[in-house]
Amino acid sequence: MPALVQGVPEVLVGRAFLDARVRWVHVSDSPGVARLLDGGELLLTTASAWPEQPDDLRTLVAAFAAAGLIGIVIELGAHYRYVPTVVIDAARAAGLVLVALHREVKFVAVTEQVHRRIIDEQTVALRARDEVRTLFTELALRGAPADYVVERLARTLRAPVILESLAHEVIVAELAEADHSVLAGWQERSRLSVRDPGDVRTVVPVQARGTRWGSLVALGGPAHPAGRVAVLEQGATALALGRLADTDGEDWSHLGRRRLVDALLAGRYGSLAEAAVRLSAAGLLTDASALLGLAVSGAGTAEG
Repeated sequence: MPALVQGVPEVLVGRAFLDARVRWVHVSDSPGVARLLDGGELLLTTASAWPEQPDDLRTLVAAFAAAGLIGIVIELGAHYRYVPTVVIDAARAAGLVLVALHREVKFVAVTEQVHRRIIDEQTVALRARDEVRTLFTELALRGAPADYVVERLARTLRAPVILESLAHEVIVAELAEADHSVLAGWQERSRLSVRDPGDVRTVVPVQARGTRWGSLVALGGPAHPAGRVAVLEQGATALALGRLADTDGEDWSHLGRRRLVDALLAGRYGSLAEAAVRLSAAGLLTDASALLGLAVSGAGTAEG
């Protein structure tokens, strides 16, 4: 950011948090500004009105953190020649980003640049949400089947998307570029209330009028400008409307298993291991099971 770079910034604390999302920028030297914060802000200050006593400075920084402040940028020269150690230690303990500016900058220029970027990102997000809403509204109006809705979700999010039943059985799984191993032990992992840190997923229920049919689950992937939850919610709405419109339609569990059988017959799976993982994820256990195949040839004719 050019306006901030002119101040020769030095990151004193919190380099690992420099990518934190800033919601807004405040300019204030008041020690009571914490009560005016809503969370997610960056504070620009000369600290000219800050207290002098170390305990008071610790309390001040703790109040900033409690209010949800993201970081503090202190311009040196007007009040401090250097940032006091007590402030640095308090910011580190509170998990705040602390930056010192070694040259005077126009705070108004910084706020203008930051706020312009924030507004631009919000505009992009609004457009993206409108595009996603239009896409899935059209799918709902056309009565698109569940597997096609899930496919479009996976394509939109560029991530694996799974439609599961209330019993956590996989009905439809579009894995994008992921390996089928992401479905291994699906039912057990999906039931967990506390998951492994590496098991990143976004879950949205598929429900309407007090009835819930299952959930949409998006696994780890890139951020979407509309928001991953917003995209999944639009897909869930399309699926729910489809269930309401097709009251005599096939049960989702039966649908998922039929699709698996169709895929097996068509030879769509690359290996027996992939087929076994998908069958298990759908609630069809193959371990220690005897699987029988039945082929019916010819066409009979009914008489009478």
